[in-house]
Amino acid sequence: MRIAILILAHKNLEQLEKLVQRLTANFDVYLHLDGKWNIADDYFSGYKNVYTIKRFKINWGSYNQILATYELFKTAFLKDYDFYLIISGQDLPIKSNKQILEFLEKNKNHSFVNNDKLPTRHWLNEGVDNGGFDRIEYYWPDSYGISNFGDRMRRKAIYKLQNWQRKLKLKRSLYPIEYHGGWNWVNLNKDAVSYLVHFIEQNPSFLKKFDFTHCADEIWLQTVIMNSGLSIKNDYLRYVDWRGGGWSPKVLTVDDVPEILHSNCLFARKFDDKVDEAVITHIYDVTKNE
Repeated sequence: MRIAILILAHKNLEQLEKLVQRLTANFDVYLHLDGKWNIADDYFSGYKNVYTIKRFKINWGSYNQILATYELFKTAFLKDYDFYLIISGQDLPIKSNKQILEFLEKNKNHSFVNNDKLPTRHWLNEGVDNGGFDRIEYYWPDSYGISNFGDRMRRKAIYKLQNWQRKLKLKRSLYPIEYHGGWNWVNLNKDAVSYLVHFIEQNPSFLKKFDFTHCADEIWLQTVIMNSGLSIKNDYLRYVDWRGGGWSPKVLTVDDVPEILHSNCLFARKFDDKVDEAVITHIYDVTKNE
């Protein structure tokens, strides 16, 4: 099995380097380093099986996140892998590399993609989300923060903009396809990535439709893959804790280790060595290659 791990990274260099070191023992790694991050393009050039792709400046939920993700798939596809797994730089493998390989070998005829047909009930209670369709039917600015006071004020202004678009009936036209959504951390076999790349190449206007949309990184790929007719399992193989509420999952700590290691998932997210470095060290220690 030849596996490509595709990583979207934007901070925590030491943590990212430990992740790369673990994964490159058995897998090729493709890195997107956020264009806003002050890190040299060739920082990982010393690794023989790490490939750094064209860099985009990514704002949360923006079109550039879609472009960066597609660039990872498109670049890795040139080397014809059996599986392509996309993770963030704040993910950790919670199984050994050998166990990941064994799982993918056993499931090579399937892809693992969290998905729901739009409108999904999971996105019905996010203010203006309308089950996901508001994200793509109305115009959104590229910058849409979620954390500080300025972000919150901007978000209120954006919601007002959406209300005006509704009043004026300024809906965008959508590509004629059945839409699906889900988490953007997916695991695609070679047939799925082949379908994805060829679909985008043959339908360039499809991808362009997601410019000036909001969090459509959770829609574009699911929409293509779920219209492919391929075997897709509705599971993204990530341990994530959303019990804290809010827009982002909980940052995992040593207190979460029992649940993390009891999980059947391949990866967990998210971790931050500035918050709890010990949990990262511990998980690497207990998941060493056999």
